[in-house]
Amino acid sequence: MLNALVLIPLYIVLPALILYLVVKLTVKHAIRELKDDGTIKG
Repeated sequence: MLNALVLIPLYIVLPALILYLVVKLTVKHAIRELKDDGTIKG
């Protein structure tokens, strides 16, 4: 029982965390490229 209580949140939290990090890095990279292009002034 305890095993399931530990594993189920891991199956939810781990992919969410990985997805968050990937999206964060992608957005950061995209913004940097747009700044280099001159699309965004900053």
